[in-house]
Amino acid sequence: MRPNGWNAAVLTLVLLGAAPAAGADAVKEARTYFNAGAQAYEAGQFLAAIQAFERAYELAPREAIIFTIGQAYRRQFYIDRNPAHLKLAIKHYRDYLAKVPEGGRRADAAEALAELEPLVARLPAEDPATAPPAEVARQTRVMVTSPTEGARVSLDGGAPAKLPLIAPVETGKHKIVVSAPGFFSETREVQAADGALLALDIVLREKPATLEVRVETDAEISVDGRLIGVSPLDRPIELPAGTHVVAIMKNGRQGHSVDVKLERGKRHRLDVDLETTGQRVASTILFGTAGAALVTGGVFTVLAFNQQSEAQDIRTKADAENIARSDLVSYNDTLDRRDAYRRGAFISFGATVALAGTGLLLHSFDRPSLRGTTGLERVPDVQDKAPEPGAEPMMELSAAPLWAPDFAGASL
Repeated sequence: MRPNGWNAAVLTLVLLGAAPAAGADAVKEARTYFNAGAQAYEAGQFLAAIQAFERAYELAPREAIIFTIGQAYRRQFYIDRNPAHLKLAIKHYRDYLAKVPEGGRRADAAEALAELEPLVARLPAEDPATAPPAEVARQTRVMVTSPTEGARVSLDGGAPAKLPLIAPVETGKHKIVVSAPGFFSETREVQAADGALLALDIVLREKPATLEVRVETDAEISVDGRLIGVSPLDRPIELPAGTHVVAIMKNGRQGHSVDVKLERGKRHRLDVDLETTGQRVASTILFGTAGAALVTGGVFTVLAFNQQSEAQDIRTKADAENIARSDLVSYNDTLDRRDAYRRGAFISFGATVALAGTGLLLHSFDRPSLRGTTGLERVPDVQDKAPEPGAEPMMELSAAPLWAPDFAGASL
């Protein structure tokens, strides 16, 4: 069972409170060892947990860690029945009571002593464990942890294994590779000292998701309110994994906005067909009608010139000789048709200017607008397989393994 929120908060304040005294770097390293020890504790590897907790205490002494070490020795005693572990558990509980005169975990420590001290009394008098407890011999170990989900570790070229890794190693150099799907692998060359524990907490950097947007040319592409560029883009867009708002706009087209969910380390494609706006359709119709009016005006102009030419021929004939009455009537009719064609041409050219001007205004001010997203869309992967590393979360020594008659465990 994990500690309740009050216990976690109190222990967090206690463990963070010594940062000025111990130094920020030492406290950070202590947190790494403490968290590694807590994971070893949860995995039932109590000797490794003891090494980690003791190293954390050396770097940043906290009374709460003394209690934690006592818990681990107590658990280890019930596994191997080694009297030395029993004596060391009692020693750490008593040290904790001496350093914490009130509050804290005094009640738990006292209850643990009430359970363990009768066991010491039943040990044979000649048993070496009745003497003051000595430190237990330490193995050379490597402990590797990572907050990255799905991370696996390879030690010295071995097969990747699940984390946490708690392994005895030979003294000397070792190669550790931590990897996880959708993250950049991390390689560390480390030096293991004889009898010492080397704890590493490795945070992997996320691989970016990439998004290829396929849309007609000259469309503005924005992601999360930031303009990326104008289509076609020269390369896919790199984005952190998660949900993003993609907006695409172009003059004369309905704005398109959609929420897309991207997976880390994968390439995705978004195909968008932009719909023509009603305003652009209207301007196109007006331009077409203006063109037709221009052609009509041209036809009327040609016809007017033809009638003028015919009337001129009749007048020339009248100047040269007498003409019949029918020629005079024809002359007047020709002038009437010429004037009618002229009026038609003027009206057509006027309509051309009006229609073209209106169409131009509609075309020029046809800016798209977004009226909300079309909903979450899981875009397809182009292939199944770097943003800047995020700020490292504050590591808190927020709790120690608990002990009580009815529960036990470890919590970070």
